[in-house]
Amino acid sequence: MKGNTLTRNIAHLALAAGLALVALLLASILQGSADQSYEGFQAPAHYADMLLANEASVRTYVAIDSFFVLFYSALFILLAIALKNADNVWLVAAGLVALLVTSYLDIHENNELLVFLRMAGQGIPPSVEMIHSRALWSAVKFQSSYLSFFLFAFVLPDKTVWERVLRWGLWLGYVPAGILVYAFPSPWFELARFFFMLFGLFMLAWTFHQRAKK
Repeated sequence: MKGNTLTRNIAHLALAAGLALVALLLASILQGSADQSYEGFQAPAHYADMLLANEASVRTYVAIDSFFVLFYSALFILLAIALKNADNVWLVAAGLVALLVTSYLDIHENNELLVFLRMAGQGIPPSVEMIHSRALWSAVKFQSSYLSFFLFAFVLPDKTVWERVLRWGLWLGYVPAGILVYAFPSPWFELARFFFMLFGLFMLAWTFHQRAKK
Protein backbone atom coordinates (compact mmCIF):
# COMPACT_ATOMS: atom_id res chain seq x y z
CA MET A 1 0.00 0.00 0.00
CA LYS A 2 1.50 3.34 -1.07
CA GLY A 3 2.18 6.00 1.54
CA ASN A 4 -0.50 8.46 0.45
CA THR A 5 -3.13 5.73 0.11
CA LEU A 6 -2.20 4.41 3.55
CA THR A 7 -2.51 7.89 5.05
CA ARG A 8 -5.93 8.44 3.46
CA ASN A 9 -7.15 5.04 4.66
CA ILE A 10 -6.05 5.86 8.21
CA ALA A 11 -8.00 9.14 8.04
CA HIS A 12 -11.10 7.37 6.69
CA LEU A 13 -10.99 4.61 9.30
CA ALA A 14 -10.49 7.09 12.15
CA LEU A 15 -13.51 9.04 10.90
CA ALA A 16 -15.57 5.84 10.58
CA ALA A 17 -14.62 4.75 14.11
CA GLY A 18 -15.52 8.19 15.46
CA LEU A 19 -18.90 8.15 13.71
CA ALA A 20 -19.58 4.66 15.06
CA LEU A 21 -18.81 5.97 18.54
CA VAL A 22 -21.31 8.81 18.01
CA ALA A 23 -23.87 6.22 16.87
CA LEU A 24 -23.27 4.27 20.09
CA LEU A 25 -23.93 7.40 22.13
CA LEU A 26 -27.13 8.17 20.21
CA ALA A 27 -28.34 4.58 20.58
CA SER A 28 -27.73 4.77 24.33
CA ILE A 29 -29.62 8.06 24.64
CA LEU A 30 -32.55 7.11 22.41
CA GLN A 31 -32.99 3.57 23.68
CA GLY A 32 -31.97 4.09 27.29
CA SER A 33 -29.50 1.21 27.54
CA ALA A 34 -25.84 0.62 26.76
CA ASP A 35 -23.44 -2.28 26.68
CA GLN A 36 -21.59 -0.64 29.59
CA SER A 37 -24.65 -1.35 31.76
CA TYR A 38 -23.71 -5.04 31.53
CA GLU A 39 -19.95 -4.68 32.02
CA GLY A 40 -20.16 -4.35 35.81
CA PHE A 41 -21.28 -6.93 38.34
CA GLN A 42 -25.02 -7.43 38.89
CA ALA A 43 -27.04 -10.08 40.72
CA PRO A 44 -27.89 -12.85 38.19
CA ALA A 45 -31.69 -12.46 38.34
CA HIS A 46 -31.48 -8.67 37.99
CA TYR A 47 -28.94 -9.03 35.17
CA ALA A 48 -31.25 -11.35 33.22
CA ASP A 49 -34.26 -9.10 33.81
CA MET A 50 -32.33 -6.08 32.49
CA LEU A 51 -31.33 -7.98 29.36
CA LEU A 52 -34.89 -9.06 28.59
CA ALA A 53 -36.33 -5.62 29.32
CA ASN A 54 -33.84 -4.00 26.92
CA GLU A 55 -33.44 -6.70 24.26
CA ALA A 56 -33.87 -4.40 21.24
CA SER A 57 -31.43 -1.81 22.57
CA VAL A 58 -28.88 -4.48 23.52
CA ARG A 59 -28.98 -5.98 20.02
CA THR A 60 -28.71 -2.53 18.43
CA TYR A 61 -25.78 -1.60 20.64
CA VAL A 62 -23.95 -4.86 19.92
CA ALA A 63 -24.43 -4.40 16.17
CA ILE A 64 -23.05 -0.85 16.18
CA ASP A 65 -20.22 -1.77 18.55
CA SER A 66 -19.21 -4.63 16.25
CA PHE A 67 -18.69 -2.08 13.45
CA PHE A 68 -16.76 0.13 15.88
CA VAL A 69 -14.43 -2.75 16.78
CA LEU A 70 -13.91 -3.51 13.08
CA PHE A 71 -13.04 0.11 12.28
CA TYR A 72 -10.70 0.79 15.22
CA SER A 73 -8.90 -2.55 14.82
CA ALA A 74 -8.21 -1.90 11.12
CA LEU A 75 -7.26 1.69 11.96
CA PHE A 76 -4.54 0.73 14.41
CA ILE A 77 -3.17 -2.03 12.20
CA LEU A 78 -2.71 0.50 9.38
CA LEU A 79 -1.43 3.09 11.85
CA ALA A 80 1.23 0.64 13.05
CA ILE A 81 2.30 0.01 9.44
CA ALA A 82 2.51 3.75 8.76
CA LEU A 83 4.40 4.71 11.92
CA LYS A 84 6.90 1.90 12.41
CA ASN A 85 10.58 2.37 11.68
CA ALA A 86 13.83 0.80 12.81
CA ASP A 87 13.92 2.90 15.99
CA ASN A 88 10.36 2.35 17.24
CA VAL A 89 9.37 -1.05 15.85
CA TRP A 90 9.18 -2.73 19.28
CA LEU A 91 7.21 0.14 20.78
CA VAL A 92 4.72 0.02 17.88
CA ALA A 93 4.51 -3.77 18.14
CA ALA A 94 3.75 -3.59 21.87
CA GLY A 95 1.07 -0.96 21.27
CA LEU A 96 -0.52 -3.02 18.50
CA VAL A 97 -0.53 -6.21 20.58
CA ALA A 98 -2.27 -4.34 23.43
CA LEU A 99 -4.80 -2.96 20.95
CA LEU A 100 -5.51 -6.39 19.45
CA VAL A 101 -6.04 -7.79 22.96
CA THR A 102 -8.62 -5.02 23.40
CA SER A 103 -10.25 -5.96 20.08
CA TYR A 104 -10.43 -9.64 20.98
CA LEU A 105 -11.98 -8.92 24.38
CA ASP A 106 -14.47 -6.50 22.78
CA ILE A 107 -15.53 -9.16 20.26
CA HIS A 108 -15.80 -11.75 23.03
CA GLU A 109 -17.91 -9.37 25.14
CA ASN A 110 -20.36 -8.65 22.33
CA ASN A 111 -20.91 -12.30 21.51
CA GLU A 112 -21.10 -13.26 25.18
CA LEU A 113 -23.81 -10.65 25.73
CA LEU A 114 -25.90 -12.18 22.94
CA VAL A 115 -25.44 -15.63 24.51
CA PHE A 116 -26.57 -14.21 27.88
CA LEU A 117 -29.61 -12.73 26.14
CA ARG A 118 -30.55 -16.09 24.65
CA MET A 119 -30.05 -17.78 28.02
CA ALA A 120 -32.26 -15.21 29.75
CA GLY A 121 -34.93 -15.74 27.10
CA GLN A 122 -35.03 -19.42 28.07
CA GLY A 123 -35.31 -18.62 31.77
CA ILE A 124 -31.64 -19.33 32.55
CA PRO A 125 -29.90 -16.32 34.12
CA PRO A 126 -26.10 -16.04 33.76
CA SER A 127 -24.33 -17.44 36.80
CA VAL A 128 -22.43 -15.36 39.35
CA GLU A 129 -19.17 -16.74 37.93
CA MET A 130 -20.13 -15.72 34.37
CA ILE A 131 -21.03 -12.18 35.38
CA HIS A 132 -17.91 -11.87 37.55
CA SER A 133 -15.75 -13.05 34.65
CA ARG A 134 -17.41 -10.60 32.27
CA ALA A 135 -16.88 -7.67 34.66
CA LEU A 136 -13.23 -8.64 35.20
CA TRP A 137 -12.35 -9.05 31.52
CA SER A 138 -14.20 -5.86 30.65
CA ALA A 139 -11.89 -3.99 33.02
CA VAL A 140 -8.86 -5.73 31.49
CA LYS A 141 -10.10 -4.74 28.02
CA PHE A 142 -10.14 -1.07 28.90
CA GLN A 143 -6.77 -1.23 30.69
CA SER A 144 -5.28 -2.84 27.60
CA SER A 145 -6.63 0.00 25.46
CA TYR A 146 -5.07 2.56 27.82
CA LEU A 147 -1.69 0.87 27.43
CA SER A 148 -2.07 0.80 23.65
CA PHE A 149 -3.06 4.47 23.34
CA PHE A 150 -0.32 5.50 25.78
CA LEU A 151 2.33 3.70 23.71
CA PHE A 152 1.05 4.87 20.32
CA ALA A 153 1.13 8.48 21.55
CA PHE A 154 4.95 8.23 21.68
CA VAL A 155 5.16 7.56 17.93
CA LEU A 156 2.34 9.72 16.56
CA PRO A 157 3.41 12.65 14.36
CA ASP A 158 4.03 15.86 16.32
CA LYS A 159 4.93 18.41 13.65
CA THR A 160 1.83 20.60 13.95
CA VAL A 161 -0.08 22.10 16.87
CA TRP A 162 -3.04 19.75 16.32
CA GLU A 163 -0.78 16.70 16.17
CA ARG A 164 0.73 17.70 19.50
CA VAL A 165 -2.75 18.33 20.92
CA LEU A 166 -3.70 14.78 19.89
CA ARG A 167 -0.61 13.28 21.51
CA TRP A 168 -1.01 15.13 24.80
CA GLY A 169 -4.76 14.56 24.77
CA LEU A 170 -4.09 10.82 24.88
CA TRP A 171 -1.51 11.12 27.63
CA LEU A 172 -3.30 13.66 29.81
CA GLY A 173 -6.93 13.06 28.84
CA TYR A 174 -8.08 9.64 27.70
CA VAL A 175 -5.68 7.50 29.73
CA PRO A 176 -6.11 9.30 33.11
CA ALA A 177 -9.90 9.56 32.69
CA GLY A 178 -10.08 5.85 31.88
CA ILE A 179 -8.05 4.83 34.91
CA LEU A 180 -10.17 7.04 37.18
CA VAL A 181 -13.35 5.33 35.93
CA TYR A 182 -12.29 2.14 37.70
CA ALA A 183 -10.50 3.63 40.69
CA PHE A 184 -13.32 6.08 41.47
CA PRO A 185 -16.47 5.00 39.56
CA SER A 186 -18.38 8.06 38.37
CA PRO A 187 -20.55 8.84 35.34
CA TRP A 188 -18.51 12.02 34.91
CA PHE A 189 -15.29 10.06 34.45
CA GLU A 190 -17.09 7.73 32.02
CA LEU A 191 -18.31 10.74 30.05
CA ALA A 192 -14.81 12.25 30.05
CA ARG A 193 -13.32 8.97 28.80
CA PHE A 194 -15.92 8.79 26.03
CA PHE A 195 -15.35 12.33 24.79
CA PHE A 196 -11.55 12.09 24.97
CA MET A 197 -11.78 8.92 22.85
CA LEU A 198 -14.13 10.63 20.41
CA PHE A 199 -11.89 13.69 20.26
CA GLY A 200 -8.84 11.49 19.67
CA LEU A 201 -10.45 9.63 16.76
CA PHE A 202 -11.66 12.81 15.04
CA MET A 203 -8.29 14.51 15.60
CA LEU A 204 -6.54 11.46 14.15
CA ALA A 205 -8.85 11.62 11.12
CA TRP A 206 -8.17 15.34 10.69
CA THR A 207 -4.39 15.20 11.09
CA PHE A 208 -3.97 12.29 8.67
CA HIS A 209 -6.38 13.90 6.21
CA GLN A 210 -4.14 16.98 6.25
CA ARG A 211 -1.03 14.84 5.79
CA ALA A 212 -2.62 13.04 2.82
CA LYS A 213 -3.12 16.39 1.06
CA LYS A 214 0.60 17.22 1.15
